[in-house]
This record gives sequence, C-alpha cells and structure tokens, in this order.
Amino acid sequence: MKFVIIGLGQFGRALALYLSDSGFEVTVLDEKESVVEEIKNQVADAHIGDATDMRVLRRLDLVDDETYVIVAVGENFERNILITAQLRELGVKNLYARTVNELHGKVLKLIGISELFRVEDVAAKQLADRFINEGLMRQRKIDATHSLADVQLPAEWVGKTLQEVDMRKQYRLNLLTVRRGKSSEANADDVLSQPEQPVIDSPQPTLQFLEGDVLVIFGKDEDLNAFVKKFDL
Repeated sequence: MKFVIIGLGQFGRALALYLSDSGFEVTVLDEKESVVEEIKNQVADAHIGDATDMRVLRRLDLVDDETYVIVAVGENFERNILITAQLRELGVKNLYARTVNELHGKVLKLIGISELFRVEDVAAKQLADRFINEGLMRQRKIDATHSLADVQLPAEWVGKTLQEVDMRKQYRLNLLTVRRGKSSEANADDVLSQPEQPVIDSPQPTLQFLEGDVLVIFGKDEDLNAFVKKFDL
C-alpha cells in the first residue's frame, strides 16, 4: 500500500508525515517549490508541479489497486474540483478528496467521487476516538473502515518475537513498525499531537519485543478494537 498526497497545506503536510512515519511509501505533489523542499527528505518521493495539468498527473504512478490518492487541496474550491475530476478521468481506483463545505461535497459527488472528508470532521472524530478507545494511543483513519493505530505492547508479549505472536494470522492486523526509545516532546499547540518515539525500520520476524514498545499497526477498526479489548490495553 502506498499513498500520493496532492496539496501540501497544513493538513496535507501533516498527513504525509504521519503516513511516512508509520512506514508507508508516500509521494507528495505541490506547485510550490518551497513546501516541497521542506518535506522531500521525509517522504519517499516529492514532486513540484501543477496538479491541474493532466501531463503532470500522468507522470505519477497513480492507477493501481495498492495506490491511494488523496486530494488535500482545500483553500481553492475550483482547483480541488478540477484536480479531482482529472484524477477520476485517469482511472484512479482509490481516490479521496477533501471538501470544505456541503456545496463542495455535492459537486464532487455529482462527478462521481464518493470518498469525501472534511478536515474538521476528521479531527473531531480522532479526538473522540481517543476518549472512547483509550487503548488506541493514537488512531488515524485511512478510510471508513480501516485505521492506523499506535497501541501499547501487551504485557504478555514482552520477550516474544513477531513470528511467535503472528499478528496477521491471529488478529488480522499488520505490524508496520515498532516505536522504541525516548520520546520527543509533543506540540503543546496541537490538541491531537503526541510525543513521538523513534521507530524500528521494517520489523523482521525475529524481532523480540521489549517492555515499553509501542506497536504501529494497520487493520480494520473492528479488529483493532477487538485486539485492545482482548489484552485489556
């Protein structure tokens, strides 16, 4: 699974960094050279270009089952619609578009875009999920039924290996990475921010879990919640 983020405003940049830090391959596109330069070393690939230009979009690898394209442009109503319409014309299979108001959403639905989101709604849902699902230290929605989540290591897994616990088979969850070590400081101005621990690159089956590890996992919301309840996290 890989992600293409179009538009590096505050939201697009934050989303790209979250996904990249969680171990996903992330490509970004923005017409402003300065914002692309700031993020290029933190993502897999970064492009400067006008996303309303079909020639620019065609140069990106967008049309396959494993690529999720997110139009994060929110400041310019018409630009957002034009980019989204052209991506649909290209045949992008997993297309998500940001909306800024109800009218914007209606227009996108008229051109056949069903996966829509509003940043304010996403932030509110994320904060609510933190209160409701305390075992999920941080949860980032990927679509209506799937999320990325940071989860404290179950106490009984200390000393066991990834191969021994077999998360994919036993719990239908994918381990993307493990956060281990001293945390950085959280952003005091962001209610949704949390301290970040260093991550382990590409966990191998022989990886042995240590006390204090935080698991970064991907899966269906129902499976994530079942995992938290099973281990009383």
